[in-house]
Amino acid sequence: MTISALNRRWRPPILLAIWLAALVLLWVDIDWLHTVAASALGVVVVLSLLDARRETLAVFALIAGLGALLLWAGADPAEMLRGLDRTLIFAGLLPTLAMTRTVARGLPAVRTAQHRIASLPERLSGIGLLFGAHAFGAVLNTGSFAFMASVIPDEAGERQRRSAALASLRGMNTVALYSPFLVGFAVAYTYVPEVPVWQAFLLGGSMAACGLVISLLIFARPLSLDAVRQGLACLAPIGLLMVVVGGLVIAASQVFPISTLGAVLMVMPVLCALHLVQQPHRMTEVYQDTKGAMATMGDDLLIVSTSLVLGTLAETAPPILEVVAPWIGSHLPTWAVFSAVAGSMVLFAIAGVHPMITGTVMMVAVTSSDLPVAHLPLMTAMLFGWGMGAMSSISSLTVVTAGRLFSVRPITLALGPNLLYVAAFFAFTMAVLTGLNAIMTG
Repeated sequence: MTISALNRRWRPPILLAIWLAALVLLWVDIDWLHTVAASALGVVVVLSLLDARRETLAVFALIAGLGALLLWAGADPAEMLRGLDRTLIFAGLLPTLAMTRTVARGLPAVRTAQHRIASLPERLSGIGLLFGAHAFGAVLNTGSFAFMASVIPDEAGERQRRSAALASLRGMNTVALYSPFLVGFAVAYTYVPEVPVWQAFLLGGSMAACGLVISLLIFARPLSLDAVRQGLACLAPIGLLMVVVGGLVIAASQVFPISTLGAVLMVMPVLCALHLVQQPHRMTEVYQDTKGAMATMGDDLLIVSTSLVLGTLAETAPPILEVVAPWIGSHLPTWAVFSAVAGSMVLFAIAGVHPMITGTVMMVAVTSSDLPVAHLPLMTAMLFGWGMGAMSSISSLTVVTAGRLFSVRPITLALGPNLLYVAAFFAFTMAVLTGLNAIMTG
């Protein structure tokens, strides 16, 4: 039996145990359980190196190199275990999202929306794909590409497939601004946990809506209200469902003493269980798909865990606290902070550096400085950098998945017309966040 096969066999039961530990720790703070679960996650991460993809190993090598530099510069080694402890909720979140994705794929409302998009005239297909990828991506993440690719005719040429993939990328990646079902949202909340979730949803959702409008203005000319209406009509079957799910997550985070991530971790399994009680014939399908996802999520856990460990080390590293943060506080004007955070994430992503790495370091540096920066727009800036960076990186899972499902070379998706969209959306978003920060900080 190969190493990869062994990892796929033992990873699901270990992750299930960590998942349960994360749920328990939402309600009860048990020191020994923190240590045991974090150590178990560390073992999962190390063993996942043995069958990781080459691009994942490249990202890990960069993170490990930066971590080694921080340790050499005086960061506290004990913070590595604390970083893994902070990752526990992600180890529970990823299987939760995998289960949610499988359940959602089988919902009649989802299939109806998919069929409506497929039925749009070709001249409106780009609008339908944009809105569809956005709506499905809010919960399914990259799984939305499978739905969007399925509506493209088999005889479609490369130009049509590439245009469809680009529209789907724009739609899906804008959900990073507000969706609690994306890892980026969870990572951002790690550094600004006091931001009320309703504010994050409201601001992020508003900016995402503006992003969709900007996309239409650039790529859907000549634009008509009737075309937009037809595109939005495709989403009517799932509109109420999305509102209910989002409302329950918000309510849980407000009613119970848990974070937004904890609310997702608590609410979604309950909703999935209720669906399976009503549709017991799907239990085997959901179980097998979730188990399969857990068996193959080593790469995702590897990147998320090591990035958070890096960020935790950076919080105690003298170069960050004594050099970088003070320099930012004394040299970087407040109006440029949001552009620096989001812009660095996107630019480094284009160069192949995962947005999580750049975003983690920038969030630590900015929150450790004395700059008058409100955390709500700062969080939104990081989420913008995350979404647009992932859309512009040839090494990102988002671009690779879209390329595979639409049968288009990833490099033509990452380094193509969407960069113009990123630039326009960037200029608009940073202006809004800078103005909002001025209002919030007086």
